[in-house]
Amino acid sequence: MNPEPQAFSLARSANRKLVVTDSSGRTHTDALPVRLFPLTDPGHWVAIVDREGRELVCVEDPSALPASDREILLEALAYREFVPVLRAIHTIRRAAHGYEWDVTTDLGRVHFTVENDESIQLLGGGSIVIMDHRNTRYLIPDPNALDPRSRQKLERYY
Repeated sequence: MNPEPQAFSLARSANRKLVVTDSSGRTHTDALPVRLFPLTDPGHWVAIVDREGRELVCVEDPSALPASDREILLEALAYREFVPVLRAIHTIRRAAHGYEWDVTTDLGRVHFTVENDESIQLLGGGSIVIMDHRNTRYLIPDPNALDPRSRQKLERYY
């Protein structure tokens, strides 16, 4: 039995957004890949949705895609799933539109703005995720592993 031919194609826009051309030839810009089973089967079942969250394509096995489409999809997934790990908190200051954070992550020093307390969420197992005003997520896997000053600053805001 031969697999069905691919009914879509993937590309990157000039600003690195995912672009899907569906089987009817319509182009959907700014699409997002979403792993349907990120914990139990991360290598399979990826939905590609439009800006409103409507499914455009469902890919059962990304490794079965042509090399160029597979590369584009995996890069888009990596970009979407990018979560820097917060290692130290230098300052948290009240600003006009929330709080300005100055931190060190596993990728270096970063400044970002958190709009409100709801942007700081406690996850299972005690880890914390912080979402900045651009929807970038930062992970603190174990708040107790932070240095005492960082923990003290964090405890004021969650």
